[in-house]
Amino acid sequence: MSRFTDDLRTAVRALRARPTFLVTAVLTLALGIGALAAIFSVYDAVLLKPLPFAHPERIVRVMRDQPPVTHSPVSPPVFREWQARSGEAFEAFGAFVGGTYNLTGSGDADRLSGYAVTPGFWNVFNGSILQGRAFGEAEENANERVAIIGEALWRDRFGADAGVIGRDVVLNGEAWRVVGVARADASFPSGAQLWVPTFLPGNTQTRGNNSLSIVARLRDGVGTQQALGVLDGIVQWQRATWPDESKGMQVRVEALQDRLTSRVREPLGMLFGAARLVLLIACANLANLMLARGQARAQELALRSALGAGRGRLVRAVLAESMVVATLGTLAGVLAAIPAVRGLLALAPDLLPAYAVPAVDLRVVAACAGGALATLLLFGLLPAWRASRIDPATALQGASRSQTGGAKQVRARGVLVAGEVALAVALLAGAGLLIDSLRRLGEVDSGVDPKQVLTAQFSLPAPSMEAGEDIADWYARMMAFAGPRLDAIEARLREIPGVESVALSERLPASGDWGWNGSFGIVGHEIPEDAIIEFRFASTDYFRTYGIPVKAGRAFDAQDGHVDGVPSQVVVNQAVVDRYLAGGDALGRQIAAFLGDPKPIIGVVGDVRQAGLDRPPNAELYFPIRKVGRGELALGLKVRGDAMAVAGALREAMREVAPDVPVYAIRTLESVTGATLQLRRFNMTLMSVFAGVALVLAAIGLYGVVAYTVGQRRREIGLRQAIGAGTRDIHRLVLGTGMRMVVPGLVAGIVGAIALGRVISAQLYGVGAADPRVLAGVVAVLALVAFAACAVPMWRAARVAPMEALRAE
Repeated sequence: MSRFTDDLRTAVRALRARPTFLVTAVLTLALGIGALAAIFSVYDAVLLKPLPFAHPERIVRVMRDQPPVTHSPVSPPVFREWQARSGEAFEAFGAFVGGTYNLTGSGDADRLSGYAVTPGFWNVFNGSILQGRAFGEAEENANERVAIIGEALWRDRFGADAGVIGRDVVLNGEAWRVVGVARADASFPSGAQLWVPTFLPGNTQTRGNNSLSIVARLRDGVGTQQALGVLDGIVQWQRATWPDESKGMQVRVEALQDRLTSRVREPLGMLFGAARLVLLIACANLANLMLARGQARAQELALRSALGAGRGRLVRAVLAESMVVATLGTLAGVLAAIPAVRGLLALAPDLLPAYAVPAVDLRVVAACAGGALATLLLFGLLPAWRASRIDPATALQGASRSQTGGAKQVRARGVLVAGEVALAVALLAGAGLLIDSLRRLGEVDSGVDPKQVLTAQFSLPAPSMEAGEDIADWYARMMAFAGPRLDAIEARLREIPGVESVALSERLPASGDWGWNGSFGIVGHEIPEDAIIEFRFASTDYFRTYGIPVKAGRAFDAQDGHVDGVPSQVVVNQAVVDRYLAGGDALGRQIAAFLGDPKPIIGVVGDVRQAGLDRPPNAELYFPIRKVGRGELALGLKVRGDAMAVAGALREAMREVAPDVPVYAIRTLESVTGATLQLRRFNMTLMSVFAGVALVLAAIGLYGVVAYTVGQRRREIGLRQAIGAGTRDIHRLVLGTGMRMVVPGLVAGIVGAIALGRVISAQLYGVGAADPRVLAGVVAVLALVAFAACAVPMWRAARVAPMEALRAE
């Protein structure tokens, strides 16, 4: 151990004497390790680390597949039957449905993200209660107004007062008794602030009213396939018993973690692969540096051998130097990765699950350091091994260089550079495809005019459904409660100076949010059985505010929606006309959907890409906003001038007309529509960064090999000049040396780029996996960078004085 410590001291002194090599090696390693450590910390936190629940591997989502919808919730009757008949597979079986709750009583009203859950929900997430208790079957059956609040709400709103247990709070104008506090790190769904009972025993919803999302805990020793088999048997019985409502229904069982990460799994896998390619390029560059270092040290090591140093001592000397470089490079990479992780989280604040907290931990550091050390040893120990086999007499005569395989090492370094170029081409092509996809998406018409439109969301208190109350009766009660309040809000917002029009709706257009949907029919036309239509609710100026053209008929007027009962007039979008009416006249036709009898179509409006710019418009059916059956709504203000300038006036107006209604998420419509591209922008940005790093590393590697080769051929260049070679000939010689490494790399890189394009094809829009324009651009960029990397060695080679070169030999 003491000898190795001495070797480490000697290695430090030797590296300090060659600062250029040390700095280049450490920075090269830091770039590769920093890129990999940053993205791996995110990949690990999201996809590899278990969820913060007891035995999370046994928690699953149970979903309904019934074309044309998949991964869907179920109706209360279906849930009850699945729960009652699947006990052999599940230890606990629960359901939840999202809602909005306004907390009032002290200070400003707070909008809470809440969920109505069944008692079995708490058995699935056993151990998630921090204070108090969970509610159970007794409260569920007795229709008791009890609630569990989240830990963050408990600390922020109630000062972490344990006395809140048993106290009443006002939610949506009704008193609810707090019985427990849920842990922040083990609550589900992510971001939930409140949980209340579903009151399912008194729920009379039909089989077609699918609202309950199911979570379940598998029994010990039961796998997902076994549980799926049990549920399949229940579904077969349901299809036989209720053939109309259960036609085509199937069941899906999926691990909760897989379901939560399904959106980001493929993009993160792509970026993790790209980061590994960057580290591979860095390792190739490092290998080049170590080969050059080994070539330079060959005579030194041979002389040590001649003076009596054993083979083990030579190997230890190289090992010590490799460990110093690996340690410094890993430390620098980790230090760079820490702010890089923060940057990733800032770049995608809403993309990663709240349970995932990325951190550069010991596992990340160990994995990266191991790869770096392996590379250093692989290409550092070889010169030591060769030097130990050199004849001492030959070494003392200064001839060791000829015995160390210099030409072979130059060829090996050339192969490494070609590999770097190939990997850089693939990464640049991938980045180019993503950039071109984002550019093409930017040219897609969303269907709305987002300029000078301010948007916000607000939560209108919704009356709770009473036990045994029919959904149609509750819906009528909801409309009677919400209609006058919506009229008052709309009238007050119109009074804000600078506001030209006001839109109220249940969802913002082109925001990526899905609305309600269901089956429909058009009187006199045959509609496919699996066709569904999106339900949207809009105020009179909705289409004018958002710039959605009215193509036929009219939009809603002030009288529409004021009749009692269900909606009586509807507006459809152009997609309905094109797909189901063969482009014909839709006005006056009767469409049957939602509740009640068929309703006349009074207008046709333009299509809006509601789910995102990369998805086609869906068939949509608009109802008057007064007929909305939910409390979480959105508003839009078409203004003169800067939209954000009226944000303060909007808050004040809402405070005046509806002090118990929280308003939040105030932003421009441009930012709303742009947010639908957030994941694509995240992928494109990181891939571009990785490609840029790869390009820099490849250029450094090419420059190093060409410069080293020119130095080795210094005598040859002098001789060529002495016998008449001109500057152009020397330039051609040096450039040819570089191109012999670059051209094979370009060819291999194009093949790799096509393969990578196919891998990321799901992330592309409007561009093929082997787009010739992108590939041509990448080749042009690499050729330009390669020429630049060869330029300095070319210039130096042409300035070599023949006699100076010959004397140097």
